[in-house]
Amino acid sequence: MTIVGGTLAILLLAASIYIVQQWEKAAIIRFGRIIKIVDTGLHFRIPIIDSIQKVDLRMQTVDLRGQSAITKDNISVGIDAVVFMKIEDAEKLILRIKDYYNAVSKYAQTSIRNVIGRYSLDDLLESREEIAKSLKDVIDELSKDWGIDITRAELQDISLPTDMKRAFAVQAEAERESKAVLVKAKAELEASVMLSKAAANMKDPNAMQLRILSTVNDVSKDQSNTIILALPLETLKSAGIQGVASLSAIRPKYEQAP
Repeated sequence: MTIVGGTLAILLLAASIYIVQQWEKAAIIRFGRIIKIVDTGLHFRIPIIDSIQKVDLRMQTVDLRGQSAITKDNISVGIDAVVFMKIEDAEKLILRIKDYYNAVSKYAQTSIRNVIGRYSLDDLLESREEIAKSLKDVIDELSKDWGIDITRAELQDISLPTDMKRAFAVQAEAERESKAVLVKAKAELEASVMLSKAAANMKDPNAMQLRILSTVNDVSKDQSNTIILALPLETLKSAGIQGVASLSAIRPKYEQAP
């Protein structure tokens, strides 16, 4: 009897001891009622009468991949999102919701469709942070009653239909071509302004002669070139050359056989 009594005492003592980890809280339930919420450490309970339900306080994620939604302008899109949540009130969580993870997941799926439906496709692509915040606020409003805090929501990816992807690609290419045309036109305008200024300077006969001589010098560097010059009358007169005979007189000076 002594051995049996000692064994029973040891078993009862072992059943009455439980440990709560640092990232947990535990509820002591007696006769179907929560009598106490305990924190980290070594605790005791009344065996058989008291039951323990632990709650994990660490950050948890709800993965929302492959969610379909329709935008305000009736375009179907695929949404990949993630919701971060943390337990704030263990007693509320135990008393008010049975499967909190599944409940948050289902509500988030419904909410993401409602939130996306408020935005057009262009706004959806440009306002991802605003939409994620709206999603977080909508889920958090309900989950607070369950003792859950939604700390953050993120839109990971937005998938477009194939025809919409092609349309966006064509639009992007057209925009790039338009920018290229504008850049080229601006360059041509600047070049025309500089050429206009250069032409104004060339009205001086001496400046024109210097330009002609510079061009002849550049071309004559290649021995295979044949150079034929049509000089202005002003240039011929300034050189003291008159008539057609003057052309034959000066041609050998600038003409090179191939």
